[in-house]
Amino acid sequence: MKRIFYLRGAAAALLLLVAFSAQIKAQSTPEAFLGLLPVIPSSVCTNDESDVDAFIDQIILVKGKIQEYSDRVSMASGVNEKQAVKEAYASTSSMTGISQAELMKLANMSEAEQERWAQEYAAKQVASAKAGKPVAGENADRAKRLYNLNEERMKVKGEIDAIYNRIKVMNQELIARDTVETRKKNAKIKSIEKAWADAPWPPRALMQDPAVDLKFKKQIYQCESDYCSTMSPLMLDYITKYLTGLKYAIPLYRKLCEVDNEISTIQGLTAAIVQDENLYAVAAVEEYADALRGAYAYRCGKFEE
Repeated sequence: MKRIFYLRGAAAALLLLVAFSAQIKAQSTPEAFLGLLPVIPSSVCTNDESDVDAFIDQIILVKGKIQEYSDRVSMASGVNEKQAVKEAYASTSSMTGISQAELMKLANMSEAEQERWAQEYAAKQVASAKAGKPVAGENADRAKRLYNLNEERMKVKGEIDAIYNRIKVMNQELIARDTVETRKKNAKIKSIEKAWADAPWPPRALMQDPAVDLKFKKQIYQCESDYCSTMSPLMLDYITKYLTGLKYAIPLYRKLCEVDNEISTIQGLTAAIVQDENLYAVAAVEEYADALRGAYAYRCGKFEE
């Protein structure tokens, strides 16, 4: 009876562990991290400082969770620099037919010596091919598969780059517009400050009339408000389009990780295999979080008398 009880208990513990592992994995997807980030605000100019603080705090919290995830993946991969170097030598030796000892010797050569060595090696390979001899390290099936995988990788990477190139262009346009609007705002404020400084004080007064001060303060605030009204919609539109691009990129990042892992597997580079297909996409989510943090960049707050 006790044996049955222990077996049932062990089975229950195993099920709980599986469920917990599934929950951890579900919480470690790029979609899950995106869901934890605050939504893009619809307006930002007059929000209270407490709103901004809560917004930023939430982003910081999610970035912390992403860092924890990255640390877990890194520990799971068990990447070891010596192991990675050893596998790289073994893989290169297998593909080229060059001994690992020769490769290590090559790594310590000067640039000129490496160039001469490469020319001599290429000449030998060409001579062998012309003579109908098998080329050193040649494996037709593996070479074909690697070629196809690299072609696929270039295609997927190209699609990702196209998305982020558009985002980069939008960011550059935003920066250019900000430069123009900042100059306009600063010129207006400088003019107001000069008029304020030149405004006459009341007769025999030791300070400026508070009503006059208030008038000029309101004018300066209006410049800041106009600046926010112009720039914040552009910033929020940029962040919104960034998010749209990221959502398109997430499945592409997963595919890229899958292809990279297969290439590493074929080449025998087990230290380079990524342990979680979500790693690339989660890193992209973290970059989006940095962009999202700028949502309130143009906030001017409410006017305080």
